[in-house]
Amino acid sequence: MYELSVAAKYLTPRWRQLSVSIISIISILVIAVVVWLIVVFFSVTNGLTNNWIEKLIALTSPVRITPTKEYYQSYYYLVDSISQDSNYGLKTVGEKFASTQSDPYNPNLDEEPPISWQKPDLQSDGSLTDPVKLAFAAINDIKGVQGLSATDYEMTVSNLRLRTLRTENKRSKRPSKDQQQGFLSQASYVGSMDPINPWLSKAVVSVTVSDLSNLLANLSYQTNSNQEDNPDKLQLADKSVVQDRLRAFFDHVEVEKLKTPDSGWRLPRTILPKEALWDVAIVKRGNLIQQFLIPMKSERLMALFTPLQAQGFTVFPGKLKFSNDQISVILPDGSESPLPQAAQLFLEGGIVIPAQLEKSSLATATEASTLKFHTQFSVQGVELSGEIPYGTLRIAQAGKQSRFEQAPIRSPYWIYSVRKNQETEELSLPSIPELGDGILLPKGFRESGAMIGDAGYLSYFTPTASSVQEQRIPVFVAGFYDPGIIPIGGKYVLANKQITTLIRASHNQEDTSLSNGINVRFADRNQADHVKAQLQKTFKEAGIDSYWKVETYREFEFTKDIIQQLQSEKRLFTLLATLIIIVACSNIISMLIILVNDKKIEIGILRSMGATSASIAAIFGICGVVMGVLGSLLGTLAAILTLKNIQAIVDFISRVQGYEMFNPVFYGESLPTDISFEALSFVVIATAIISLIAGIVPAIKASLLRPSVILKAE
Repeated sequence: MYELSVAAKYLTPRWRQLSVSIISIISILVIAVVVWLIVVFFSVTNGLTNNWIEKLIALTSPVRITPTKEYYQSYYYLVDSISQDSNYGLKTVGEKFASTQSDPYNPNLDEEPPISWQKPDLQSDGSLTDPVKLAFAAINDIKGVQGLSATDYEMTVSNLRLRTLRTENKRSKRPSKDQQQGFLSQASYVGSMDPINPWLSKAVVSVTVSDLSNLLANLSYQTNSNQEDNPDKLQLADKSVVQDRLRAFFDHVEVEKLKTPDSGWRLPRTILPKEALWDVAIVKRGNLIQQFLIPMKSERLMALFTPLQAQGFTVFPGKLKFSNDQISVILPDGSESPLPQAAQLFLEGGIVIPAQLEKSSLATATEASTLKFHTQFSVQGVELSGEIPYGTLRIAQAGKQSRFEQAPIRSPYWIYSVRKNQETEELSLPSIPELGDGILLPKGFRESGAMIGDAGYLSYFTPTASSVQEQRIPVFVAGFYDPGIIPIGGKYVLANKQITTLIRASHNQEDTSLSNGINVRFADRNQADHVKAQLQKTFKEAGIDSYWKVETYREFEFTKDIIQQLQSEKRLFTLLATLIIIVACSNIISMLIILVNDKKIEIGILRSMGATSASIAAIFGICGVVMGVLGSLLGTLAAILTLKNIQAIVDFISRVQGYEMFNPVFYGESLPTDISFEALSFVVIATAIISLIAGIVPAIKASLLRPSVILKAE
C-alpha cells in the first residue's frame, strides 16, 4: 500500500523537517516511558497480589465448605454426644467422614435423645442422611477441574510458649556452660496442616544455617523441663541420647563450612603450623598479655584494634614466630620472648573456613561442641589443616535434605516433603518422642527471636468434674512460613491434625463454627466460582444445602476486605494508567498537525494525482498508530530489562536511603520479576487505540484539504 510507504517517509527523521522529527521522537519517547512505568508497576503489583493470594490460599483454600448452625443443631451431629459407640463425644468433620456408621445411636444402650433435638433427617430408604459423606461425594463428582482434592481442616486457639536457648559467652571452651534461656509466649490460632497443600510448600521459608546451628546446639540438652514455667538449670542429656540425636541430624545435613564467633576463635594446638611468622594484635589488660588476635591477612591487622580498644584493652602490633614446635613473641621494639603460658591464640571473628565432619566423632560425642571436623585453610599464607572441635564454631554453609523420594527412616528435625507421585509431594511435620510434635510458625516469630529447634508447649484448658485444668502438649519449632498479609497470619500456627483435634475436643465446637470444615483445592483458582456453583447445585439436589456454607477465597470473613481492597486498587490503577496513556498520546496530535501543515504541498500533489480523502486520512492515521506501537515496543523492552534487574535496583535504592525500600514482612524477600502479560496486552492495545484516535483529528484535517486551494496558495 502506498499509504504505508508515504507514512514511513513522513516518520523517517530528516534535517529538512527537523522540528517535526524532534517532536515525533519526543512523542515516541514519552509513550515509551509511560509504557515502561505502567508495565513495571502492574507486573510488580500483579505479582505481589498473586503472591498474597497464594499465601492466603496456603492457609485456607480456593473454596471452603463450613458447617452452618443447622448442622450443629442437627440430630446427625448431636447424636454422638449420647452414643456409647462414639465414646459420648462430639465428632469433627474428619471423624464423621472416617466413621463407618452415620447413626451410632443404640436404643438398647444409649439414653433417649432430648425432645428439644430436631428430628433425624432420613433418606427415602429410612437411613440417616449423612451430610459429610454426601459433601465429599459431591466434591469428587465435579468434572473438568484439574487437581481437585478435598480435605477436612480444623482450627482452634491455644497459648504457645517456647524456651529459647542461646550461647552468650562466645569464647567459652564449653558452650553448654554458658547457655542462656529465654521465653517467648503468644496466644495463637492453631490450624491443622494439610499435607497435600501445594501452595503451602511455596510459602515455607528455607531452613537457614543459623537454624541448623541452633538446632545442633539444642540437641545436647535434656527436654523434660521444656513444659515447666520455671525450668531448672540446663542439663546435658545422656550420652546415648545425644549421639542418637546427632546421628539423626547428620543423616540429612552435610556441613561444608564453619564460621568463627564474632569475638574470635581459639585456635586448637593441633593445627598450629611448624614454621610461620604471623602479624598479630597483642592484647593486654593492665600489665598482663591476655591474648594474641590473629588476622587472616596481614593487611587486616589494624582493623582489629578499634573494637578491642573500645572494650578497655591495650592493643599494639607484634609478631608470632613458630619454629620447631616453639612459639615466641616479637614485640614492636624487636625483642623476642617465649609465648606466655597464660596467653591464648585467637583467630579473628567472622571467618568462614571449610570443614567436613569426622563421622567417627559421632560415636564418642557427649554434646555437639565435642564433635570433630577436618579443616584445611590458610592464615597469612600459611596453610593449616587437621582435626578441630566444633566448640564455639557455627555452621556457615551446609547441604540439607528436605525432599525425599520415600519416607526417611529417621525424619529430619524440620518440615520436609515426600514424593507420592510425579505431581504430588506430601508435607510432613516431624514428631520426635523426646521433643514433641513439630509446628510451623509464621516468619514473624523468627523476627521475635524464635529459631528452628526451640522447644516448648501448646497449652489449653479442659473442663473436669470439679474444675478446669490446663493441659500442655510438647512441641518444637520445625519451620517457618510466610503468611503474607492475611490478618490472622502473624498468629496462625500450623500443627499436625491430632493436635488440633485434641485441643478442639476440650470445648464446644458450635461456638467456633469457622474452625472446622472442608478445604476444596484445585490447580486454577480462577475456577473457584465454577466449583462453588457446582457444589451448591449438588448440595441442593442432595438436600444438604442447609447444612453447609460454600465460599470462595474472595468471600472468607477474614480475607474478604483485603481481596476487595486489592481489586479496587487494581481498577483505580487501571483508570489512572489509561489517563496517563491518553496524556502521553496527546503529543501525537500536536506532531501530526505540524506534519500536516508541513506537507500541504505533497498532500495537494497526491490529491491531484488521484489520492482519495480516505487515503490521505489513512496516511496520518497510520503515522499515529506506528508512533504509539513503536513507543510501546521500546517501553516493553525497557520494562523487561528493568524487571530482570529489579532486585538489584531495589537493593541499590535501599542502600542509598539507609533502610529497606520494600518491607519484607509485607512484600516478601524479593519482588516479582515476571512480566504481566495482562498488563502488557492492556498497554499495547490501549496505546494503539488511543494513538489511532489521536491521529484522527489531524487525519481529518489533511483529508479536507483541497488540492486547488493548496497549490494556489503556494
